[in-house]
Parts: sequence; C-alpha cells; structure tokens
Amino acid sequence: MKDGVMIGEKRFYLGKVEEHTVYEAEVVGMILAIQLLKEAGGEGTMALGVDNQAAMRATGSFQSQPGHYLIDTLHDNLRKPDMNSFAR
Repeated sequence: MKDGVMIGEKRFYLGKVEEHTVYEAEVVGMILAIQLLKEAGGEGTMALGVDNQAAMRATGSFQSQPGHYLIDTLHDNLRKPDMNSFAR
C-alpha cells in the first residue's frame, strides 16, 4: 500500500490445505511481499505483518528444519537484485 492505496498483489497456490502448513504459507507470503517491493523499484520501506512465531524465528536461523528451503529462498530474494527468483 502506498498512501492507503493498494499498489499490487501476488498469489501463489501451494496446493491442498492437507499438504501444507501455516508456516509454509506465511513464509511464501513474505517471499511474495519481497517480490512486490522489488517490482515497485525497491525504494522505500516495507513492514511485514507475520503472525506465525515459527516463521518469524526461522528468518534469523540457518539451521535445517522441515520447510527451511523456503527460508533459504527468502534470504536469496533479499540478496538478489532480480525479481524472478522464487523458483528453486
């Protein structure tokens, strides 16, 4: 949002709800938010609202755990200047 107006949105279908966790969905949401920021030119600041403690803690962790490949993708997206780096 910019000045109270939505400037873009992204969606990603993970699959059936029985096959994925809230943790995965929250991390994918963070990845998509980073992509939106890059598409907007990467200027300014961004605040992410994340309500999953495991996802928040994992952003600072480099220990392997289930679904950690998503955190690796998040970290990669933060480092890379291109905006098409979701797929691994």
